[in-house]
Amino acid sequence: MLWMFVFLFFTFVSCENDLATVQGSGKSKTQMDEVKDVESYFSQSGLLKAKLTAPLMLRYHDTMPRVEFPHTLHVDFFEANENIQSYLDAQKGFYYESQGKVLLEDRVVVIRKDGDTLKTQKLYWEQGAHRFFTDADVEIRQKTKTIFGTGFESDEQLKNFRIDTVTGVMLVADEEVSNKSN
Repeated sequence: MLWMFVFLFFTFVSCENDLATVQGSGKSKTQMDEVKDVESYFSQSGLLKAKLTAPLMLRYHDTMPRVEFPHTLHVDFFEANENIQSYLDAQKGFYYESQGKVLLEDRVVVIRKDGDTLKTQKLYWEQGAHRFFTDADVEIRQKTKTIFGTGFESDEQLKNFRIDTVTGVMLVADEEVSNKSN
């Protein structure tokens, strides 16, 4: 009987009665998956479309499911014959699954195989609409000119683009183009 009294005494004495601890015990915590050294392949109708590499990927399972790449990412985009069509680099990336939208931030660079290059600090990709866009400053380098502006929209291949406000165009002389191709 004495051992039962001692057991009950210590059970009640050791209970936590801190109000903050009790209130916090019912709160849910964000579930997150962490993957290091990511190498992921994307295909469509059996054809390789893209390869993504990143040192770290975080997948959040909360009210807004998303995938984050907080420490750089690189994506190679492929043609039907699996040759690289273009590639993309960014310091940060966010994929909002329910919206089908990707946000790339901080030193975003997209380079096509013909050398055309897009540089910006922020770039959105809407998968369903098959378009890229931003309201940030952009720089587009082509063989014969470099275009500077603010606001940008383009198809996924970056062939047909529009700059909202062009702030400058720098033409490249024909002899500079000839020297580069030699």
